[in-house]
Amino acid sequence: MPACGQETRQYTVEITGAGEQRELLNKHLDITRQSDTPMPPEQIDRLVAATPEQIRELLATEGYFSPVIHYTIDNADIPWNVRFDVDPGPRTRIVAVTINFKGGIAEGPLADKARMDRLRRRWRLDPGDVFRQAAWSEAKGDLLKELLTRDYPAATITHSQARIDPASNSATLTVNVDSGPAFTFGELEIQGLTRYSRAMIDQLNPIHPGDSYSQDKLNELQARLEDSGYFRSATATVDIDRSRPQQVPVRLELVENPLKRLSLGGGFSTDTGARVQARWLDRNFLRRDWRLESELRFDRETHLLGGDIYLPAASGGWLPAGWLPSFGARLERTTSGGETDDKLRAGARVASPNRQDEKAWALTFYSDRQRVGDTFLNNRQALYASFTYTKRRLDHPLRPRRGYVASIELGGGPEGLVNEITFTRVVARGLLLQTIAPRWQAVVRGQVGQVFGGSRLTIPADLLFRTGGDQTVRGYGYNTLGVPQDGATVGGPVTAVASVELVRQLPPQWGAAVFVDAGNAADSWRDFKVERGTGVGARWRSPIGPVNVDLAYGHAIRKARLHFSVGYGF
Repeated sequence: MPACGQETRQYTVEITGAGEQRELLNKHLDITRQSDTPMPPEQIDRLVAATPEQIRELLATEGYFSPVIHYTIDNADIPWNVRFDVDPGPRTRIVAVTINFKGGIAEGPLADKARMDRLRRRWRLDPGDVFRQAAWSEAKGDLLKELLTRDYPAATITHSQARIDPASNSATLTVNVDSGPAFTFGELEIQGLTRYSRAMIDQLNPIHPGDSYSQDKLNELQARLEDSGYFRSATATVDIDRSRPQQVPVRLELVENPLKRLSLGGGFSTDTGARVQARWLDRNFLRRDWRLESELRFDRETHLLGGDIYLPAASGGWLPAGWLPSFGARLERTTSGGETDDKLRAGARVASPNRQDEKAWALTFYSDRQRVGDTFLNNRQALYASFTYTKRRLDHPLRPRRGYVASIELGGGPEGLVNEITFTRVVARGLLLQTIAPRWQAVVRGQVGQVFGGSRLTIPADLLFRTGGDQTVRGYGYNTLGVPQDGATVGGPVTAVASVELVRQLPPQWGAAVFVDAGNAADSWRDFKVERGTGVGARWRSPIGPVNVDLAYGHAIRKARLHFSVGYGF
């Protein structure tokens, strides 16, 4: 702050000749960030004199190490004008990279030459690339991460040097890595387990004493326990001590969920309107560590009463260790698109514990009574066996920014006591999140499905397809795209849906989106007609996942519709 009565001046800053680096300089130079603040002339002089060195430092981060900088101060007018003429010069390029290893990966009986060669091949900066400070830091971080997350949690970079030759505008890179010893896991040490059995933990644990250290296995243990529903949080760690790398105990810290809980709640969706529900949860049902989850729900489209029982993970035998069996039943009435279905569903399911590559087998009995208008009645039932494989590769389970989810479901049932005809069913789904430019994200969704050997007269509604709504084809009401019948919309044996969305990230947690959705359901591909919806939306990265508000135009109905949803549809 200038002293009281001290003469001050305002000034403007002009940067010329910096090319594409002008934005970098304008954003980070002290003299540009303080240009709105009047200050004494001698303070302006000090800022001007210090700026060329700041410019050199900023340009060096982008690979310019021999810039030529001239500046002038025009103090004839008010405000003063400070001008910097900047010639960044040629960019520095990498001419050689040397990566040296020592420690367990390079020495002794466990030396792994193939892995060292692979790490060198994966190194991001190659001869001929432009040298940038950010890329140099990221490359070293990625190299170290490859070791820290598997076998070598004590790995360090002992020396790194980027030797710059301004005369030839070249950079020679050297990185020395000490992997430290290879670590192995020991026994599991548990803290915080009081309500549930140790056997439950052991059945879910993918780590065995003597296994090589793997951060992925620690993460999988945490995910399995948190997904089980018994624990609010699970944290698995090991002590990294280079002098004791073998049989390192795995320390598991648990925060348990309560044994029983009654939840009452409500909500709203533009698909199904207002919703009220009650949930009862018993995590030690019949005192056998079985988890009972029951639900009563009412909304505009659905009245539902149902429950599922989840058994502890299998310990081996007829079912692979760690697999999760469950069974349940539900009664449901749905009213959508002019169709009313009274449904009964009961079945059993077993799922693999690995959420990243999840496999699930199920056997389900479906029965429904279909009504369309005041005249059409139809009773349908099916016994359906299915296998579903889901592959998840997301950077965060609730708030993902990149990655993908893909699944395929194969199922069917033979003609017999329950099924009127032999049928099969195939459904494939996919979701891709991809950063395509700074602050730009692409969201791509797709689904295709078909029932072979049956028709909508013989196959229950839950095994047919309809679409439209917040998470499918926006611009249309929930499940209003399908097969027309007597003024209503009913499910059909074939479906396809695709969506492409571009999101511009706005700080701190907001975004703006444009999108195109397309899809429908039909009796056959010959009858299939693509219906489109286009629109714009707002995004908020909330603690419970992406919150989406969209305004979409349904081209077939020539109307706009507001949609609200949480998360990504899949």
